[in-house]
Amino acid sequence: MIDANEPTNATVVKQETPAQITTTMIINDLENGIDRSAIQAKYNLEAWEVKQMFMHPSLKGKKAKKIRKLSFTFVDDTVEQVNPNQTSIPVETQESFDNATRIEEGLDHKGELTQF
Repeated sequence: MIDANEPTNATVVKQETPAQITTTMIINDLENGIDRSAIQAKYNLEAWEVKQMFMHPSLKGKKAKKIRKLSFTFVDDTVEQVNPNQTSIPVETQESFDNATRIEEGLDHKGELTQF
């Protein structure tokens, strides 16, 4: 089941410009849907600084991931519903039953006598 769309105010918390910004930090921001202008606001950067960052080979051509949510609840009704309160009982196969009988009779799995 997919949750319905719940509108939120996507705001970026401004912070002081860190002494070190890594490509991993920027890639994570892009994966979370933060675009270049929001990255500029988040890290309190100048436009030319953001442009310079995105010239790096790891960030070149990268764009913010679009995060889309359905405006309704989507349910898969083609799959048979399983009652979680119902438990299944494991059933032994005929082979394991035959082996258990042989052990009780003193025979190993090859049919040779193991007890005297």
